[in-house]
Amino acid sequence: MADGAYRWQGNAPAPDAARVDEIDAAFDDAQAGAFAEPVRAAAVEKIERALATARTGDLTEAAAQLTHVRALLADLSPASLEPRRGLGGLFDSRNGRLKRFRDAYARAAASLADVAADLTGRVEGAARRSETLDSLWGDIRDAVVDLDTHLAAAARRLTGSSPLEEDAAFALDGRKATLDACRGAAIGALPLIRGAQNADARAAETLKACADGVALWRDDWKDALGLSGKRPKKVRPDHARLLKFRDDLVKRVDRALVEVTASRARRADVEGRLAELRRPL
Repeated sequence: MADGAYRWQGNAPAPDAARVDEIDAAFDDAQAGAFAEPVRAAAVEKIERALATARTGDLTEAAAQLTHVRALLADLSPASLEPRRGLGGLFDSRNGRLKRFRDAYARAAASLADVAADLTGRVEGAARRSETLDSLWGDIRDAVVDLDTHLAAAARRLTGSSPLEEDAAFALDGRKATLDACRGAAIGALPLIRGAQNADARAAETLKACADGVALWRDDWKDALGLSGKRPKKVRPDHARLLKFRDDLVKRVDRALVEVTASRARRADVEGRLAELRRPL
């Protein structure tokens, strides 16, 4: 999904008049100080769930995996396939170096396969988290509508023809301010939820590219090192080809590290702002 793909189009709908009438008719002066408490509590609970869902350390762990990939690739230098020159070369051989290089490749390929599986799992986890946040976004939007309906009923009681005892009017006025604050927090949470989704989406896109790149690198090097058949072939590896395949994956990893770092910052900002919205509630 592209950055900015998630937005709330339009404003909250006007409160349903029949529902406002129903709430007004059921109003109890004695309960004015707790008016619409279930509605307020439900909205707060949804905001808390959104914060808990957005709060995850998976991008920090993903960055560690990418750094590990970078280190493994740096150790696989095709230059090490060339025997030493001079006297040192008397006890060195191209075939011996090829065997050792193949062994190093096999170990790295196994490790990178584990990393690719981990990154794929994180991409899938991001998709599940986005679905959860999408559901919470809808729930919070609905909570805003419910709050608006109760606020309309409270306003009618405070300004309408039905008289309120002074204590009840004071309590309801304070309660209306509390509900207004909750509504403001819920409205503020909606774009932040989308921000968390967008941060996840951008990071997931580059993590998937890295996981795919690992598979391409593994197959390309396996072929270039003569390991594609049932038995190893005697080959003279093309250094330029090996470097290209390695550098292609390094570029994917570097792009992912940049994006993951940026996404971590974006999501930390979202988490901080959601927590700030929740705190006074």
